Amino acid sequence: MVHVEVPRLTKKYLLPIARVMTITLMSMGLTTSNALAISSEPPIVDHVTIHHGGDGFAASYALPIYQVEDIRFLSAGVGIEERKATYPSFPLKLIFAESGGAFLTGVSVTIQDMSGKEILTISPDQISGPWLFLDLGPGTYRVTAIRGDGTPIKQTIHLAKGKTKSIYFHWPTPKAKG
Repeated sequence: MVHVEVPRLTKKYLLPIARVMTITLMSMGLTTSNALAISSEPPIVDHVTIHHGGDGFAASYALPIYQVEDIRFLSAGVGIEERKATYPSFPLKLIFAESGGAFLTGVSVTIQDMSGKEILTISPDQISGPWLFLDLGPGTYRVTAIRGDGTPIKQTIHLAKGKTKSIYFHWPTPKAKG
């Protein structure tokens, strides 16, 4: 008898598969995000379609727009197609990079109002690109972004009605080990 051990499908593998299936079904008009909500992350309320052509074939894929209470957010910026795409006019765009210029993904973000009340936490799983678009109302916010190694950067950001801001978070380039 041969014994083969099959690794268990964990949340790490199932969530990305469920996310892609949800976005695909939504873009085909076969379901809404509420019908396939994934309990461990915010519901997907819409998407942005990215079109690209490679190797002579036209293709497209969808980037999810998540929503927590009345705040929508979207992560993007990977590849030339995403950098050239048109996005919803959210009032705040955060850009994550190292001081040497390399863009970063997998950053976690926490947003607080000026009283210190946490109004939004976004896990690294939902920040797949170096850009994070946030649909926040006018006001002043404390934003903490944490790079994958645990290094935080904090900024206070003021948003005015009808204005869009792009804010960079630059971390020092990690020193080479060895």
